[in-house]
Amino acid sequence: MILQAAGTPFSSLFFMFLCLFFSTACASAPTSTRLQVQPPPTARLTYVAIGASDTFGTGTDDPATQCWPVDLTHALGSQTRLINLGIPGIDAHDALNIELPVALDAHPGLVTVWLAVNDLVDKVPLASYQRDLDSIVRRLRSTNPNTPIMVANVPDLTLLPRFKNGDIRALQRQIAAYNAVIAKVVQQNHVVLVDLYQDWQALADHPEYISQDGFHPNELGYAQVADIFYHTLKTLKT
Repeated sequence: MILQAAGTPFSSLFFMFLCLFFSTACASAPTSTRLQVQPPPTARLTYVAIGASDTFGTGTDDPATQCWPVDLTHALGSQTRLINLGIPGIDAHDALNIELPVALDAHPGLVTVWLAVNDLVDKVPLASYQRDLDSIVRRLRSTNPNTPIMVANVPDLTLLPRFKNGDIRALQRQIAAYNAVIAKVVQQNHVVLVDLYQDWQALADHPEYISQDGFHPNELGYAQVADIFYHTLKTLKT
């Protein structure tokens, strides 16, 4: 029962009661119902991938999500931030001037370098390639002395459809020469070799890992590449 004060209409008292009720309810509402904006989690590890089209993810439907650096990032954990610098068509010399400065500014906790196939296909002289790759790796190492730096070599391109009608023996000699240079740069700079030539022989039995261009991996193939990088990295921690 609501008592009506003298001279005050009943409707006004009822309106005042509703206002009092809702203001009290809002004041006593639990704080958990309020909108809370949380800052994004801080990355524990910044990972920088230096490379060309095979680092960018050419050959997949969505390079931004299906490239091997993304797969490797997922394997490293949710607190890993990826900076993928892969540029289709780039060679080691251009990467030295374009990608390396960005990588150095990022102060990464992990770096991968896969720059070889374009130089080989474009017939870049070995001495020039070695000088450029050495400059990239040496500057990375001097700036980040405690950062794992992983350098991949040339996989067995003779297994790819694009080269099946070419001079296989000449290609094998080119691959061996480039991989010898890569091994030398890795040894001199005390970084880690990712031996795609030896560890990716599964291509011989799995043509489904290659995209329709007969050259780049597809999503399945890049997942295999990421797995090789990840297991190579794990060996450093054991």
